[in-house]
Amino acid sequence: MTDRSKDVVFSSRVRFARNITSLPFPDKLTGEEGIYSVLMRGVEKALAPLGEFRMYRMNGLDHTEAQSLVERHLISPALVGSRYGAVMISALQDLSVMINEEDHIRAQCIVSGFDLAGAFKRLVEADKAMAAQLDFAFDEKYGYLTACPTNMGAGMRASFMVFLPGLALSGSLGSVLNTLPKFGVTARGVYGEGSGAQGFMYQISNQAMIGAGEEEILGRVTKVAESFIRAERAAREELARRGGVDLKDKIMRAYGVLTNACKISSEEFMELIAYVKLGICLEYIAADADKADELITLTQPAMLCKAAGKKLNAEERDITRARIVQKALAR
Repeated sequence: MTDRSKDVVFSSRVRFARNITSLPFPDKLTGEEGIYSVLMRGVEKALAPLGEFRMYRMNGLDHTEAQSLVERHLISPALVGSRYGAVMISALQDLSVMINEEDHIRAQCIVSGFDLAGAFKRLVEADKAMAAQLDFAFDEKYGYLTACPTNMGAGMRASFMVFLPGLALSGSLGSVLNTLPKFGVTARGVYGEGSGAQGFMYQISNQAMIGAGEEEILGRVTKVAESFIRAERAAREELARRGGVDLKDKIMRAYGVLTNACKISSEEFMELIAYVKLGICLEYIAADADKADELITLTQPAMLCKAAGKKLNAEERDITRARIVQKALAR
């Protein structure tokens, strides 16, 4: 199902929020000794049997390295610069456990395409391992206790990143997004709450569902994802039928710029790659869809600096970005 749906659903994510009974919430923490010994060491010990993980402590972490973690969706922007923050990241980079963000533990699993069940299964394994080592704050009536009351209960968010050029360009997207609250879900930008949409991509996740179980949340978000897949594919077919040569011309011009430009900004790249991805879906362009998806991460500012091994100014990033894009999309 993942492969057949990836033209619409870019990735799936499940996140758990957990807190430790014996510690105050992160914004009330003082003193490092209790934090590192009880929490960080406990998480590290719990995850050790599950495979290779690397810990990054935010205090003192190079800014470029920290931003590259944000750009890969391995940590939230809120964790960057946190005095007591850290993250454990698996070797495959599908599982990351943020420590002392809004909650003591925010563990997430991100997988490619539409596979919420697979992400949930992987995350549950890590959650059980940590629960065996740490005393999670849990109330029989309210469920897992979290810093934000809207996360109480299962302490779970299920989300998917969705690519919606058909609905956006046909003018139907606004009405579709406006119906989401009645299904218990909401739309956010590429980097979560407070961020904007880029390249026709949106993050759809469940809203507060206090009292709802994990399976209910998964089921509801899965149904919404399936409806998006059907609606977007229908919109693309109609768009291709009505758009004709004008739509194809815009797509091919976007491809021409990306494969020939000497420098390109991040904003222009995100606009053009969206049309190229649409062209690949409509079989106007014989390029590798996975490579086009990978470029969205590889061409982010911090990722470019990390690859170059040095800090790049804006023009140097634009030149490097153009070179990477040309190489990836060239026939």
